[in-house]
Amino acid sequence: MRRTVPSLVIASVLALGGVASCAAPESAHETTATASAAPSISAEQLDIVVPADARAITNPADPQATLVLFTDYECPYCAKMDPLIQQAKEDYGDQVRILIRNYPLAKHVNAEAAAQAVEAAAEQGALEEMAATVFEHQADWAAEIDPDDTFAQYAQDLGLAVEKFRADYSSEAIKNRVAKDLQDAKALQLKGTPTLILDGQVLQLESVDYAELQEPLDNALAN
Repeated sequence: MRRTVPSLVIASVLALGGVASCAAPESAHETTATASAAPSISAEQLDIVVPADARAITNPADPQATLVLFTDYECPYCAKMDPLIQQAKEDYGDQVRILIRNYPLAKHVNAEAAAQAVEAAAEQGALEEMAATVFEHQADWAAEIDPDDTFAQYAQDLGLAVEKFRADYSSEAIKNRVAKDLQDAKALQLKGTPTLILDGQVLQLESVDYAELQEPLDNALAN
């Protein structure tokens, strides 16, 4: 039996009849997702959605479907989406490949640095742990002028090798990973964050009840 996300979590991420998101720069404010807002993903763009080196939080040997999340760690709606992704990992991880990609929006001044922190932690196998930490403390580091030491403290709290974390965090390789994800998100004309793409189709959730994510996943697995 599939488990459901606790009702308090669901209630915290509902947004006036639709899925609220942090809008990309061409939009002036937060928006509610609608069918017309979703870009279409062409067959030629699938390699952009799912590059070979994308970070996977589930990677079954024979995936029956692929779910890609484009996220911004400074976006409050992405923080609220995270529990649903973790539930999907638990429920579908043996069948569905789940990839996490970066879409740091320009209006979020520390989003790029936060993405680098998560990517640096991923080099030590702690992507999800760092992501959960930066989401939990989002209001703290988002207000800082220079969050580098804060992220290093999170790494230490997670038991990571801090010097390696600092080196990776500031490395060109990690900066290039984040920049490439951002470039791909723009090439796909994604409207904002969070954006979920399942087997090349941008999901249009009417709410953030976990059942809204279960339905397309179940349908993908039934095909």
